[in-house]
Order: sequence, then structure tokens, then C-alpha cells
Amino acid sequence: MGKDFNLGGVVDPTVDTEVEHGKALLAYADAIYANDSIAVAEKREQVLKKIGPSGLVEAAATAANFSMLDRVANAAGIQIEAMAVGQTEDFRADLGINDYVSAANTLGG
Repeated sequence: MGKDFNLGGVVDPTVDTEVEHGKALLAYADAIYANDSIAVAEKREQVLKKIGPSGLVEAAATAANFSMLDRVANAAGIQIEAMAVGQTEDFRADLGINDYVSAANTLGG
């Protein structure tokens, strides 16, 4: 693919991620993780209108799979590989990922 995306948009809605329909997808993900069923329904409808039924299913499956993998890794105490710690240090700090409670498990802290 060879395209760079701006991950800053994940934590700052004023930043364009450069992902097609990124704002709608991020709003949908935010509603899912906020556990707000009314917002999820609204954002789901917006994603459906923007990218169609197959895009909505793909977005929902991606969010569900991420949640599942994250929970399994945290529950099992799986830490990030040492090589990946260095490779992700800059954007983990920039995005505030190191401040998440689960970072203690992931980083082995």
C-alpha cells in the first residue's frame, strides 16, 4: 500500500488521519468504547451511509477483534516484544498510550 497515515488523529479530532472516512470511523469507535448505545446507533448509521453495509461490518469486526485481542493479552499478562517497545516508543508517548492502565501489563512495568 505504501501510504502513511497520521495516528495523531486517533487522539485529537482536529487532526486528519488521512484515512478515507476516518472521522466517521473514529466517531464510531469512540461511541463503541464509551459504551453509549444511543451514540453507537447514531454513528453506526453514519458509517453505513458513508461506506455501505460491507464497510460497516468490517468496521464493527475490527473494533470487536481489537477488543477481544486486547482483553486476552491483558488477562494473560502478555507483554509487548522487546523489539517493538523501541519501535513504538515515539508514537506511544505522542498518543498517550503509555498512560493507559493496561500499559503496565503490556510494557511489563
